[in-house]
Amino acid sequence: MRELSSVIKSRKKQKMEKVEKVDEVVEPIDRISDLPEPIIHSILSFLRCPRDVARVSVWSKKWRSIWTSFFILDFDQKNFGDSGGYHDKKFINAVATRLEAMDCIQKFKISLCQPNLKLRTHMNRWIGAAIKKHVQELEIHVEAKSRNHYMLPDAGLSSRKLTSLRLYGCKFNNRMEIDLCNLKELSIKCSQVNADVIHSFIQSCPLIEDLRLVHCKKIGHLNISTLHKLRCLQLYECHGLVSVNIESLSLVSFIYCGKDPWECKVKVTGCDNLKDLTLKDPDLDEELFQELFVKYPNLEKLVLRECNRLKRLTILNSKLKELSVIRCRNLVEANIDAPNLSVLEYSGGRMPLSLTHIAGLHEAKLHICYRKNGAVILHELLDLLRRFENNGDWKLVVTSNKNITIHEELQEIQHLSSNELRIELIKSPMKVKGYVDNLLRMSKPKTLSLVSSSSSELLKFLKDKIMSRENNPKCCTYYSRKCWLHSIKDVTMAVFGRAEIGTSQSLEQTIFKFDWQS
Repeated sequence: MRELSSVIKSRKKQKMEKVEKVDEVVEPIDRISDLPEPIIHSILSFLRCPRDVARVSVWSKKWRSIWTSFFILDFDQKNFGDSGGYHDKKFINAVATRLEAMDCIQKFKISLCQPNLKLRTHMNRWIGAAIKKHVQELEIHVEAKSRNHYMLPDAGLSSRKLTSLRLYGCKFNNRMEIDLCNLKELSIKCSQVNADVIHSFIQSCPLIEDLRLVHCKKIGHLNISTLHKLRCLQLYECHGLVSVNIESLSLVSFIYCGKDPWECKVKVTGCDNLKDLTLKDPDLDEELFQELFVKYPNLEKLVLRECNRLKRLTILNSKLKELSVIRCRNLVEANIDAPNLSVLEYSGGRMPLSLTHIAGLHEAKLHICYRKNGAVILHELLDLLRRFENNGDWKLVVTSNKNITIHEELQEIQHLSSNELRIELIKSPMKVKGYVDNLLRMSKPKTLSLVSSSSSELLKFLKDKIMSRENNPKCCTYYSRKCWLHSIKDVTMAVFGRAEIGTSQSLEQTIFKFDWQS
């Protein structure tokens, strides 16, 4: 009996201890403050405005002090203005104060939308200060007229720490000395830069991996053969570019976009490892294309855009995965034999595509805009669509005249109409949902129609998202830009049965009619 009594007392004591522990107040754990400082800096780097960086400091006590040591500085003159204009004094003080407080800087970005002489003088000082504080990434964006480009100071071109230099709206002193031996990324946009300046960069920056020249003037002749680590090269509508000679075994991606009536001779040799090629060249014809294409046996992505001299196209490549042919207005025939092709995009006024292999495709985008021979073009398009019927579970999204129609069964498509059609063939159900979501956000259509079975998962998704929405959706509470759900004023839904839409299967058409807020 004594032993039983002691056991009962022991159990009562244990229960009392548990009750006391439940009544204790548990202090909340601040896990955000426990994050390492580099990770916090990485999180802060995704915020565009310094004001937002300061706001998130309320998340924890540690963040209130750590944001002042944030190594990424991004200042935009537009953030210091109101209806009365821009407040240059506040802008100057904000930049100077943050720069002075920093011992070292990872990235320094400065953007001017209304540059004046005073701001340009301060810009020179800020760039010099950032270089002295061992900045690794420097980005300068100056919106100026062509005759009033910002003259980059010599200090911005001499640093052994700088790895990335992005310039917009700048010009250069022809006698400048460049010392950027560790530079890996160079981007020059909407700037005045001649061949001598580019040559100086190439000779002084042997480690460049990414080179981009966009809307630049007065380059003339461009020769690239000594950048042995160059992986990505982009030349986009550079006025005055006469010739381009490229030789680089390391080159993986090359984008060249010319423009009528400019004539430029492009010569690319020794680029056996090229995998991504984009050409917008008004002088490219069948012969020139074949000469180029056979040189790149490892090509995985090819984009041909506005190559208007191209009439016939033949592609034989076992490694090609993505192909885009955009607005090549004289193209009448395109024979494509690419067994590993997974993504296809075509835009034009004809239907010239002949595909040997379809089984490997996962996505196909077709934008047809025609002025004549509409019946023939639509018949050819339907013939192409029928080839997809027996090659996987495809979904067809058709956009025309502010109306979107989704077909879940390709066999039931009898006809297509309209002189402009945007067609998307997608296999992945998740991609269909994402694509439709993006269409609703971008185009705000009058109607969205779905031809499907009544048990369709996509139908259930659309009903739940559209018809079950709240009057004041809370999905975008913390975002200034709201999603399309917030723009709906009213929406109605109608369902038509099999007989009404003329299908042989147990399909129905569900139509959502939108009234959008103005």
